[in-house]
Amino acid sequence: MVYSLNWLAVAPAQPAIASELRLNITSLGLLGTVFLIGIGSFQLPAGITATRLGARNTALVGLGASSLFAGLSGLAPTFEILVAFRLLTGISMAFFFGPGIAFFTPLFPARERGTALGIYNAGFHAGTLVALGVWPAVVAATGWRMALLLPGVAGVILTLITAYLTRGIGSSKGDVGFGLRGLRNRTVWLAAVVLTLSGGSWYPLTQFGILYLHDDVGIDIQSAGLLMSLVSLTSMLAGPFSGRLFDHFSSKKKLFMYVNLGIAVCLTMFTFHNPVVAAVNLLLLGFFYVSSYNIAYIIPTYSLSQEQLPMAVSIINGTQLVAAASLPSLFAVSVSSLGYGFSWMLLSGLAALSLLFVRLMRFP
Repeated sequence: MVYSLNWLAVAPAQPAIASELRLNITSLGLLGTVFLIGIGSFQLPAGITATRLGARNTALVGLGASSLFAGLSGLAPTFEILVAFRLLTGISMAFFFGPGIAFFTPLFPARERGTALGIYNAGFHAGTLVALGVWPAVVAATGWRMALLLPGVAGVILTLITAYLTRGIGSSKGDVGFGLRGLRNRTVWLAAVVLTLSGGSWYPLTQFGILYLHDDVGIDIQSAGLLMSLVSLTSMLAGPFSGRLFDHFSSKKKLFMYVNLGIAVCLTMFTFHNPVVAAVNLLLLGFFYVSSYNIAYIIPTYSLSQEQLPMAVSIINGTQLVAAASLPSLFAVSVSSLGYGFSWMLLSGLAALSLLFVRLMRFP
């Protein structure tokens, strides 16, 4: 939860940041892009580190360092320094999420891993719910700097608590060479491509959704934040449910196709620029996004060993993050030139394209 809050607390702070530092929407897009470049490009180093030093140890370092730099973002005196801190936050976060998955999923039998991962993702989306639904009010009450500093401090404290509670668990070390051989798995790479094309739209949606609702639909900032929180609410609630659905669905490949098709359809519906349609879309997208991510991350557990799992999760996460890093800036430029309608259709087209790659995958 704290991890995702440190990730997304900057989203509702964007209007205040833009006002104080005199930025336009393209500059705000750069904040999202450098963050995604950082978190994406360091996924493989994070996987190697987790294999060599243990998934638990790596995840704790990532949580602590990312919280530190996220908090420091609230103290940045200039836009350039803010960009640098967001880049360092992204790099540090690369060492938490994937190693975290590699830490706990092997503790469960295969028939329960979807549910376990769903609960893990529910925590992420609970933090997203707070960031998009509650944090606009925190920004209004305390200012954007304090709103970024507070979750950073909370993350550092939580790192120390987590280190104590998980001592002696999941610190096993492995052979890096053997772990790297897992990257030859074709389905792992296809999962990364699918998640880039479909799940990647989550980044521009969460970064610019509030601005879209404010500027194009005509909703005030705090109400727009509450409306955007619907995607996180259903994501949080759907995490365990979609994981259990995956565990019991007969054709997991067909389920993967259904949820990615759902993302494409919902993104198209944003072209109506209507608050009621937007609310329904956000509710549905919460379920579809968490389902897509759950399936993509759980796929490697069917064909790879525990020692190879950190690398596989890292390559899926890293590929989609690096490739999707351009989407916030692309979306911002598209909105500036062609408007929100065309920009939503562009994201919808990419999500629909992902279905072709799902068909090429080999898993149950």
